[in-house]
Amino acid sequence: MIMRLAALALALFAVPAMAKPNAFPDRFDPIGTPVQSLVSGEGRTLHYTDTGEAGWRPMLFIGGVGTSARAPELVAFLDTLRRRLHVRIISVERNGLGDTAYDPNWTFADYVGEVRQVLGHLKIDRFALVAISGGGAYAGHIAAAMPERITSWHMLAAIASLPAESPVCKADPAALEAMLAKQVGAPREFWAMPADGVAAHVPGFADRAADEGAHAYFIAGQHGDARAVAREYRSFCNAPAAVTRFPAPAFFTYGEADKLVPPAQGEYWAAKVAGKVTFRRYPGEGHDVQYRHWDQVLLDVSGRGGETLVCRGGKSQLVSGIIAPAAMPKGSTLGLCAWNRKEPSHAGQ
Repeated sequence: MIMRLAALALALFAVPAMAKPNAFPDRFDPIGTPVQSLVSGEGRTLHYTDTGEAGWRPMLFIGGVGTSARAPELVAFLDTLRRRLHVRIISVERNGLGDTAYDPNWTFADYVGEVRQVLGHLKIDRFALVAISGGGAYAGHIAAAMPERITSWHMLAAIASLPAESPVCKADPAALEAMLAKQVGAPREFWAMPADGVAAHVPGFADRAADEGAHAYFIAGQHGDARAVAREYRSFCNAPAAVTRFPAPAFFTYGEADKLVPPAQGEYWAAKVAGKVTFRRYPGEGHDVQYRHWDQVLLDVSGRGGETLVCRGGKSQLVSGIIAPAAMPKGSTLGLCAWNRKEPSHAGQ
């Protein structure tokens, strides 16, 4: 009995052998792309993000309405694929959002000028232009102003303009601002996503989206100031940018069930393209089509736009040609196989 107790005591107080590390890291893991600043020629402080990989294919990313320079973090769930395809993402912040001061006289032309200055500072000449949702109006002005610098143009559920009879265009500006103030003051509400959409498949997406809202409307002490987003919405009531005979390849990604930005908005832009147009329509998909098919967008940007990413037999693979959803073989799905898994979401619980 005494021997057993002694053996037990030795076991309890024994020091475990240390596992040999494979290698110690020589740098920290990233926890998001940092926001950088630049003073413009006009004396305005511009803010932008840049993943920063020299020699990679640059993408100018324009996020949806009311988003900050950190909006590309919303597609960081496919950062491994981005890195494998050597795509570098730059995003230039818009008026009154995130860290950028609000100027009531700021225009689309100002944004074009600020993009020019940031790209010049980064020594980037040619780039792919990618816009999501409300970012489409800004992308139109970029495409009109510098078509010769754009390697390819990608519009994801991206707007051209709002019809004059739209509630936004008919609303009293003060009433619109007051209504939006209630939404942006509660970022999780502003960024509410369909429960069965992207948030059901990407761990943490709903929380990261709410974080984006908090950054856009609170980070610089705005306390939920809705002036910038209200002005942005009203700007969509103006005529879209005068894009004519855009020369580079263009890719359009729209959900046929999207009530916010229907495919007709993409058709408007597609009619302005002289180069090759690839128009991907997704039946039954709504406004989060922009995130659901980000894997295909990255391939399009990287020069693989003539192929389609599919999940077949439990493996993700590229197949030649543009495959419409209705033509998918039985048992196959579009995009990475990861989309066939659902993740638990605890957002708001």
